[in-house]
Amino acid sequence: MIVDKNGRVMRLMLGLIALACACEVAAQSEIKVLSTRADSVSGGDAVIQVRVPPGVSALDVIVLRNGVDVSSSFVATDVITLQGLVSGLNVGANVILAKTRSTGSILSKALVQNWPIYGPILSGPHQRPWICETQASGLGPPPDTGPCVAPTRYDWFYRTTAGTFVALPSLTPPFPANLAKTTTIDGTVVDYIVRVESGTIDESIYRIAIIDDPTNPIFNPWSTGGKKPGPGWNGKLYMHFTGGEGPGFRSGRNTVTAPLTVSDSIISTDDPLNLGFAVAFGTRNTFGTGANDAVSAETALMIKEHFIKNYGVPKFTIGLGPSGASSQLHLITNAYPGIFDGIVPDRTFPDAYTFVADVVDCNLLANYFNKKATVPWTISKISSVDGYPVSADNSTTCYSGWSGFAAQWQDPTKGFDSVVPVSLRYNAVTNPTGARGDIWTANVNALGISPVTGFARNGYDNTGLQYGLQALNSGAISVTEFLDLNANIGGLDFDGGFVAQRSLGDITGIANAYKSGRVNTSINMTLPVIDYRSYLDDQKNIHTRHRTFAMLERLIHANGTRDNMAVWTIPGTTPNNNPNLIRLGITVMNQWLENLAADKSTASYAAKVIAARPASANDACWDTSGRRIDEPATLAATLAGEGVCAQLYPIHADPRLVAGAPRAEDILKCQLKPVTVTDYTVSFTPAELVRLNVIFPQGVCDWTKPGVSQQPMTDSWLRFMPEAGTWTQMGHSSFGNN
Repeated sequence: MIVDKNGRVMRLMLGLIALACACEVAAQSEIKVLSTRADSVSGGDAVIQVRVPPGVSALDVIVLRNGVDVSSSFVATDVITLQGLVSGLNVGANVILAKTRSTGSILSKALVQNWPIYGPILSGPHQRPWICETQASGLGPPPDTGPCVAPTRYDWFYRTTAGTFVALPSLTPPFPANLAKTTTIDGTVVDYIVRVESGTIDESIYRIAIIDDPTNPIFNPWSTGGKKPGPGWNGKLYMHFTGGEGPGFRSGRNTVTAPLTVSDSIISTDDPLNLGFAVAFGTRNTFGTGANDAVSAETALMIKEHFIKNYGVPKFTIGLGPSGASSQLHLITNAYPGIFDGIVPDRTFPDAYTFVADVVDCNLLANYFNKKATVPWTISKISSVDGYPVSADNSTTCYSGWSGFAAQWQDPTKGFDSVVPVSLRYNAVTNPTGARGDIWTANVNALGISPVTGFARNGYDNTGLQYGLQALNSGAISVTEFLDLNANIGGLDFDGGFVAQRSLGDITGIANAYKSGRVNTSINMTLPVIDYRSYLDDQKNIHTRHRTFAMLERLIHANGTRDNMAVWTIPGTTPNNNPNLIRLGITVMNQWLENLAADKSTASYAAKVIAARPASANDACWDTSGRRIDEPATLAATLAGEGVCAQLYPIHADPRLVAGAPRAEDILKCQLKPVTVTDYTVSFTPAELVRLNVIFPQGVCDWTKPGVSQQPMTDSWLRFMPEAGTWTQMGHSSFGNN
């Protein structure tokens, strides 16, 4: 017998058994934040799900927010699940408890971190000074002081049978006789009436458009008395991103009295909306409004969270956008995986920093050709050095097409929107502490501050770069021209001014760029990707096709395959019979994601993505007649001109590729090696060889090695801290699918 005369052993055993049972119940119970990551809640509320363990009635469960009973906010969605919108969260840490009414036993506990609706959550301190453009957007005057916030408003529009959007004159029938109908991607036919919500999130102007019924609109969908979206919503979310690359110091603006349509330079369309997608957009998801992908990720995260709280959890989320928007999509996917389930980048740039390098080179090259060359240069020879084809106006993209951005990104005084007063901007003489517009300042939270200049660490470097190396070896330029070019091209100082010596990038800043995820290594880019572009290489346009192949190379290096990415190319000439690539991209991506969702196998996520890829997502190009040609897009075949697409749409290069850089173009600063005559197919006289060594006293780029300080990023989901150049790991969570 195990009981002593006082019964102490029996009580101990019973206590241990009860503790074990409680632990088992707790292990089967779970509290989960559905609207976002538990450490990234904003605006004071969150959608919470409580899983009730077996043997416990949902009626016996109470939910507490910081000790306050919020059970009335929850609805039982089935016998073991409670869901509800919990409001009243404090800024900072909040404890959510699920307990039994009958015994008071704790079933589960969760810690929820809430942030202000104006942020920041992960991007670090927002830029200051800050111009809040609510007035220009139609949201009323900005606050006199403090963050950029404004009240939310709702506007109603309808699509006419003539194909235009106009304001809905009344929210009650009869509706206008010219009201059009639309058929969603699921085949549902509905009145094409759209509600557009507008407001501020993360000091950005956000807008959400969704087909809705004005007589019974969406309202508090998480409560028993609320109204969920109707049949006009296909259950999925489309988020649009816009290009450019500018200095920021402003919220951006979007006219809230106008309907929200998706615009793209290939075609202007409302396709995602008329297919039944909810469409969301934030002005800080325009790269021309800040050029900071961490802020863009934060804005997207917060808008998506707001959408879930006010509309519902989307089955999946697709991001699409051109040019600088593609940089955002790639960088967010790599550094903050889970926000998107699939992306459709248009006119791809893999990230911002690595193509900034060769574009800034164009500024130096133009300055050399125009002002510093001591030997004559023809446009064909200039083309052989900068890598771009000669255009119809006898120029090249590098020589004149990139001229604005090439000069802007290193110069802190250029690129500002007129809404930022000149009096607030940096001037070396009159306002040395003013707002600096260079791209490095836009990302100071990641890069850190240079103790030498007192400004953001500058990552531009052209030390050891042999401009025109391949042109020399191919015989396109002479040794004399090669030496003159490299002797006189020079570099740029921290204010973007031309200097005689080569630029030396800040090593700590370069290391931080890699470690913080500002260079896209593609390690997390295993989700479905449809990369499309119109072919503009022959039109002195900055959106050249070789950037797509840089992206492919990075995927192969990181993941051993690029089979999760489809590559599409259409003619950039007019007239043509081009397909509507926004509509095609959305519908094919929808099928890809539906296939993926249906795969219940135990295969890895990356393997499932590739297996789910439909035939409609094959690599392809279209000719001017509109004929689709399915043909794998590989670097080797395209460079060799093998295949119809490779011949129709050949790829070219840029100054760094001509200088010998790898096609992945992921090196910010090259390692150096001594000048070696066997690296050249031409011969140097003794005097020329001496001059070559004088030009490159530290050596020349060794492209067989990784770049200086090139390394994997610290981790995904980094939160930047108040001290510039520092961050912390937010950790991994189940948010999203990948």
